[in-house]
Amino acid sequence: MDDRDSLRTLYLMTLVGGLVWLGAIVLAPYARSRSSPVFPFLYACFSPVCHQIPARSFRLFGFPLAVCARCLGIYTGTFGGLVIYPCRRRFERVRLPSLRLFLTVSAPIVLDTAGNALKLWNTANGPRFILGFIWGLLLPFYFLTGLGELVLRRKKR
Repeated sequence: MDDRDSLRTLYLMTLVGGLVWLGAIVLAPYARSRSSPVFPFLYACFSPVCHQIPARSFRLFGFPLAVCARCLGIYTGTFGGLVIYPCRRRFERVRLPSLRLFLTVSAPIVLDTAGNALKLWNTANGPRFILGFIWGLLLPFYFLTGLGELVLRRKKR
């Protein structure tokens, strides 16, 4: 298997993982609405990565999603970035985007999160989602690049 095939396999595994992750976020309130015994497990899976405050979460089937609006934005944006990734990178090179781009895209979500944490303002769920989505779009270009570089280095050993 050549380097491009290794990167494609890594990409496809990440894409499937992203679909499963997003599916579980939506499955949690559905399972809860059906009184399924699996719903506590699904919510518990996301508790280490999200505060899960119901007022800061979108609702589906009458119950909050397994993550807050900002986290949902990050995860859906990340999945969107995964979809865009092969169009931009074509699995030919492993190179990080510029630090300047990362800082520019990160600034709005950092400022909003800090403003909310310091109780300077309280952002509604829609803008929280949008800021998370924009930031999430960029994440696969760092995640897949780092993971791809790790795999290719190990392969060459």
